[in-house]
Amino acid sequence: MIRTSLLAALLGATIAAPALADDIPMIKSIDVETSLTDLKNPQAAAYWKTLDEDLEAAIASQLVGQLGETGMDIKIDMNEVELANFFQEQIGAADNQLSGTVNVIDMEDNSNFETFDLTVKMNQIMPMLPEGTDVTVITPTSEEVYVALVATFARAVVDHIDV
Repeated sequence: MIRTSLLAALLGATIAAPALADDIPMIKSIDVETSLTDLKNPQAAAYWKTLDEDLEAAIASQLVGQLGETGMDIKIDMNEVELANFFQEQIGAADNQLSGTVNVIDMEDNSNFETFDLTVKMNQIMPMLPEGTDVTVITPTSEEVYVALVATFARAVVDHIDV
């Protein structure tokens, strides 16, 4: 399956990157929640069925050296309406998006938290598509688009964390 292969390649490429600074916050947990039962479209539910695990793995792969027994908790609630709309859109693929609310919480310091809404649109994933991908013919629901969306969303989460 292309999704698994591309995600594995993405994860392998980022595992070698060490943490660069001593003051980078540690991350204790990453939890992505998507209520697929809210998706009325069975095709959309099948397409997004591994989103939680794939996004958790993609974020963790970019936090090598920052994962530990103590630290911040990252909790993400994906927007199921956007997931359904993404799959139902037949035209205007550039408007399709993956979005959710991200909470970064330090359970040991109540004053250390951050909450933000994050949206990744189709036009932002182009650098994550495999080299040579013909963007004029690729469908928004392809395996390549899925992997690129997950990778782009994960990178945006890590970029927003106050490091």
